[in-house]
Amino acid sequence: MELKHIRSTVSKLLGLILTLYTIFAVWTVYLQPMVQVTLFFSLSFAVVFISRPILGKKDSLFSFSLDILLALIVLGIGVYVMVDYDELVYRAGMPTTLDTIVNILGVLLTFEVARRTIGSAMIIIAIIFILYGFFGQYLFPPLSHGGYDVIRVLSMLFLSENGILGVPMGVMFNFIYLFIVFGALYGSAGGTRFFIDLTRSLFAGLVGGPAKVAVVSSGLMGTISGSAVANVVTTGTFTIPMMKKVGFEPHVAGAVEAVASTGGQLMPPIMGAAAFVMADYLNVPYISIVKAAIVPAIIYYVAIFVFVHLYSMKLGIKREKPEDLRPAKEVLKDFWIFLPPLGVLIFFLVAGYTPSMVVIYTLIAVFIMSLFKKEFRLGPKKLFEGMSSAATESVSVTSACAMAGVIIAIVLLTGLGVKIGNFVLYFSKGHLYLALPFIMIASLVLGMGLPTVVCYILLAVTTAPPIIKMGVDPMAAHLFIFYFGMLSMVTPPVGMAFYAGAALAGAPTMKTGWTAWKIALAGFLLPFMFVYSPALILKGNPLEVALASISALIGATALSASVVGYFKGELSWFKRVMAFCAALFLIKPGWITDVIGLVLMILIWVAQRKKEGR
Repeated sequence: MELKHIRSTVSKLLGLILTLYTIFAVWTVYLQPMVQVTLFFSLSFAVVFISRPILGKKDSLFSFSLDILLALIVLGIGVYVMVDYDELVYRAGMPTTLDTIVNILGVLLTFEVARRTIGSAMIIIAIIFILYGFFGQYLFPPLSHGGYDVIRVLSMLFLSENGILGVPMGVMFNFIYLFIVFGALYGSAGGTRFFIDLTRSLFAGLVGGPAKVAVVSSGLMGTISGSAVANVVTTGTFTIPMMKKVGFEPHVAGAVEAVASTGGQLMPPIMGAAAFVMADYLNVPYISIVKAAIVPAIIYYVAIFVFVHLYSMKLGIKREKPEDLRPAKEVLKDFWIFLPPLGVLIFFLVAGYTPSMVVIYTLIAVFIMSLFKKEFRLGPKKLFEGMSSAATESVSVTSACAMAGVIIAIVLLTGLGVKIGNFVLYFSKGHLYLALPFIMIASLVLGMGLPTVVCYILLAVTTAPPIIKMGVDPMAAHLFIFYFGMLSMVTPPVGMAFYAGAALAGAPTMKTGWTAWKIALAGFLLPFMFVYSPALILKGNPLEVALASISALIGATALSASVVGYFKGELSWFKRVMAFCAALFLIKPGWITDVIGLVLMILIWVAQRKKEGR
């Protein structure tokens, strides 16, 4: 039997064990929290060591044996914590020699898993933070600290609830992983086909229908998967060829899919992994995050939708032929079993149940509903494939959470978060309009090549506190950094979502990236909008919320018209500038700026009507 086949079989079995263990542990809460998280950490990393060879494609019997040894070591760490947990708690702060060895192994294995799954960017950042923990006392104030010995730093990094086994890994275990399982099983049963077929039928006869299908289906799948890249490669396999077929240029097709998939992280009811971490940091129910995010998410997708429509009109793209599409009634008749699980999900979230229990109930609903149709039935084979694939799909996020724990450990140990906060306050002189652009750039730079959740965690402990000190609503402050961490996925030069979109579309990477950035421009303005106008995150009376939402929607439309250069016909450069200015006026809160923006858009509309008449 080939090594590749052996690795695949063993990793799938480990993945199945990981999934079953996580469901059981979350359902029963039988073990101590740190023990639960450590076992999850051990099983997840064992999956990585077996499924991803140490030498990549150059696999051999020796490298396989080495990977088995690493998997056994990381599993042994989980057993050690489980067996010796009471003693570990008792001797906290006074580690034994064996504790120190476990700490060293835990940190080294975390870096090795990160090397195999998320690349060098995160590793370099984590190493810089660790070096700061060891040598920060030699820096100049205010960045310097008192200095810490090796044992103290290692203990904080691993056998601690503030490090690798801390908040990010706990959120991954309790919430994120279960939603990945849900996405995998829902997709295995046929949920992806359901979304795409339904949206195609709903947009039958509309200009640019396939691109609009990409926008809606990617948003729907993204809110389940919570991963921009996974969303691109899942729905993009269907939507990008459809867009190219009707006339979209390859780089535009890849960019539309990338931007739409990235937005799934901010689209309720599930959103991305960072939303669960945000709820934990803000100490609010998850449903509060959902409520605050709903209006900005709608505006984001309206902007993409308008871009697609205007771009299709500009190119004169024809509608899809009716004979190529299935009627919506027929789609619902064939795929109706996929609706009740979504209803269960939304009902229990709104009812205030914990996200972990909500997803378990939803998993049960998916399984029960699949029994009603033979072609979608989750039999033993589909269940096995779905549960094991969830483990392999989640390892990148799990390792990213572990590396985020490294950063958080150093930040908490050294007080770096307070120092950076003071740094921002000092250089902005307490002026919010100076602090926000600085934090935006920091979010985009830190997010390059990093998962949104890691970028968010890093910024939540460093740059969110100074914004809140300046009087910004805590929810708005955390959503601000969350948005820009998310948008780094479609911001050149490094953006994992547009990389995937370009690869699927067969388009130049950077050309796709800059196009994605332009399509997502509304997303770059939205965070500033809800910081200055909290009505957009439902902080205000209904009239304020309605007026702010309407002006923002019109502003997003004006921005898309400016980017495309089309609004009831081609726009001259002067009219494009007018549309861009109208967008800025409409986005800024206040009735005076709203009136100016509306007047500019009316002038453009009248001029284009006259031009059309001629």
